Amino acid sequence: MATVVERMERTPHRSVVLRAAPWVAGAWALVFCALAGLALLGRAPNPWVPDAASPLGALSGTQMSWVIAVLALLALVAGGVVANARTPRRTRVTGWLLIVLGLVVAVVVSDVRALMFLGYLPQVLLAMVGLGPGAGQLEWGLFVDSGVALAHAAGGLALVVTGVSLLGQAEPGGRLDWGRWARWGRPAVAVAIVVPLLYAVTRIAWALNIPLGISREMLEELGAAKWAGFGLGAFAVVGAILTWGLVARWGEVFWPWAPLIGGRPVPIAMALVPGTLVAGVVMSAGISFWRMAIADDLWRVPGATTDWAAWAPEMLWPLWGVALAVACLAYLGRRTAARG
Repeated sequence: MATVVERMERTPHRSVVLRAAPWVAGAWALVFCALAGLALLGRAPNPWVPDAASPLGALSGTQMSWVIAVLALLALVAGGVVANARTPRRTRVTGWLLIVLGLVVAVVVSDVRALMFLGYLPQVLLAMVGLGPGAGQLEWGLFVDSGVALAHAAGGLALVVTGVSLLGQAEPGGRLDWGRWARWGRPAVAVAIVVPLLYAVTRIAWALNIPLGISREMLEELGAAKWAGFGLGAFAVVGAILTWGLVARWGEVFWPWAPLIGGRPVPIAMALVPGTLVAGVVMSAGISFWRMAIADDLWRVPGATTDWAAWAPEMLWPLWGVALAVACLAYLGRRTAARG
């Protein structure tokens, strides 16, 4: 991927994110190609631990090592192709290949554990200092597995961004026109706010000892685990508020009263990077729940056979992911149009 970086850095208008994306994508490809290769040779554990709550939950760790190795190798080969690309057509084809690879990595190889990492992070930080509900009860092995899933999400997103940047290079003006997405901003934001709030209401209610959508018996069985759900619910509420910023004035210009940065334009990457990352993470998590439903594995979710709130809100997460991604593209279109 180093040659891809060199080509991008020679283009003066490339943002920090576009310049960093090939480095992140290359790091993901090299690290996980090596880890998967060592695992297949029996020299290291598989870099992916089987989990039913995954789009590819039916595969074993060894089978997933093959999948990861092939995807990583394809990404590295694509980087080599770009190095020798002499025509816009070859650059465009390689760009689309990286986008497809990135989506597969971010949405299919990653799984619900990436969202768990983000949602449980505040609780983990409190637990590390012995504070907060449920401190000391976290499964650190699960936290590590979740971090690996998040690494796949970040690596996949970097591959997508690199591919999109290449598509822009293949255009006559050296950039893509995102203005066509701007009109979808408000309806996409509305969906991307309502869906996570529906989930948040149930989890916050459980933390308040209100059995919304579940039986009283299940609520009592959850015990301290309901605080983990509260963390995810709070994460969803914060995400909904930040999503509103994609169509609000404060999402484009910092509040005047903010020290040092008041009145200045909000960097586009500050909204797009976390927004697109969360979009991919929740899409992957939603697909995970759909796979469990189709494979008749929802019984693995506590209370899923009798308590609708344990699983129904999660089934809407693919819609949340798509809406948030469209909202981010609309935001990009509006901001780039305003800048000319």
